[in-house]
Amino acid sequence: MTIKEIDQLLEESNSLKQIAQSYSEIANQKIQRIRVELDRNRLFFEEISRVYSLVRAIAGKTGARLPKTKKRVCILQTSNFGFFGNINSAIIEFFIEQTKNLECDRIIVGKTGIEYFQSNAIFPSFTPMVLKTDHPNPNELNQFINTVKSYNQVLIFYSRLKSLLKQLPSVTDITETSQKISADSSSNTRFIFEPEISKILQFFDNQILVLLIEETFLESEASRTASRFISMDQAETEANKFIKQYKALKAYTERNLKSNQLLESISSILAIRKE
Repeated sequence: MTIKEIDQLLEESNSLKQIAQSYSEIANQKIQRIRVELDRNRLFFEEISRVYSLVRAIAGKTGARLPKTKKRVCILQTSNFGFFGNINSAIIEFFIEQTKNLECDRIIVGKTGIEYFQSNAIFPSFTPMVLKTDHPNPNELNQFINTVKSYNQVLIFYSRLKSLLKQLPSVTDITETSQKISADSSSNTRFIFEPEISKILQFFDNQILVLLIEETFLESEASRTASRFISMDQAETEANKFIKQYKALKAYTERNLKSNQLLESISSILAIRKE
């Protein structure tokens, strides 16, 4: 390998290192902002979810039900973009394992998941959904709600941030039909509903469902951002290793070149003396 080739490899490695540093810095700033938002909202979403479950349980006991024409839908959230490590592949594998024997409709969100299932005929059919970014805008969110609100059960599969170094594939039943809270467990508590329970249930179905869906997208964004930060940090570390190796190789090549030049000079001098 010539010195020119080594210099070109060093230039490419330094460029990759700078790109990784930029992505890492952006991800670090973003994860700090999102974690503050998550810590503030998680308790709120958990309480809203429990209230929703309780309202559904009491409504079921009183015979108040919303007309749902479809049984169950499973939704997989993946990204439109790369540089997220193995987080997309992990949630895809989790989704396949959990739903392969489940009778349900399937919606795949994000180009990564769509391309995977188009290339691998694992399920007989699914509905693709591509967002402009990884987080839905208000129009996309409304379209999303209109698609799922006719299902009795909505399961969303997404990646959840446990720590900066660990993201877990998760599933949430946002309709709370699998929640174990029941009306019997609150039999010692008496409720007076105003307006009537059917209207409250309808409000939850139209408004609270939006909040719970937004929460899963926020969790996914936080998890992906943390994964990108770790991936870019690892990429920067690898780039530094390559740069160190190429610099050592360049120094070795330069020494060999100088040694060869010196030997050629000595050989020339000796040849002239013999003449």
